[in-house]
Amino acid sequence: MSEENSEGNKDGILKNIIGAIISPRETMERVNKNPKVWRCLIPITLIQLIIAIIEIPKLTSFAVLQAQQMPNFSQAAIPIIKTGAIIFTVISALITPALFALVISAVIKLIASISKETGNFKNLYCINILAYVPVLIGGILTAIIMLFTEPQNIKNISTSLTLLLSSSTDMKSTIYKLFSCIDFFYIWSAVLSTIGTSIVFKMKTKKAAIIVFVVYAAAVYVFKVLI
Repeated sequence: MSEENSEGNKDGILKNIIGAIISPRETMERVNKNPKVWRCLIPITLIQLIIAIIEIPKLTSFAVLQAQQMPNFSQAAIPIIKTGAIIFTVISALITPALFALVISAVIKLIASISKETGNFKNLYCINILAYVPVLIGGILTAIIMLFTEPQNIKNISTSLTLLLSSSTDMKSTIYKLFSCIDFFYIWSAVLSTIGTSIVFKMKTKKAAIIVFVVYAAAVYVFKVLI
């Protein structure tokens, strides 16, 4: 009996992740009826961690190259730099999906409450964890490209509209930062979140889209432009 339940849980996890891509509304409705935070969060976090592990060799090399450009650089600092890069990458991978979904869900819930809409936060949180799946797909694509890219060039890897800019464009320029905010995978994620939000709060899709895209635009702007 326990083996059957285990197989059912595995099927449910895989079904939800794949369903978020191929049948989002049906999947979001199913999750809304039976929200399981850890069932959604654990596999997505594990995938994020695997992506990070694949990227670690190139990220540590890039961190060393950046440090070597600093005045008074010491070779003795290389092991510390590599260890720091590994720790930062792993910790980021472990907390990003949960934190991303939490922040997005909290702000959506706040705005929805102000506009007199009611919905369960746990349901919304589960749905926004699943809405992170497109970001994972973007991460997988980035990791694959990174494997075939020299460490000094990995900063140019992007899934945003910065691909349309000249390679000589300053990464600190306003145009670069604005273009970096327009990322296909984050837009896809916002679409999934919109579908889920409309289901949780039983609101019209148009209203949910306005709320979600404002929240996503603000979140992406903060993370990519201000930080």
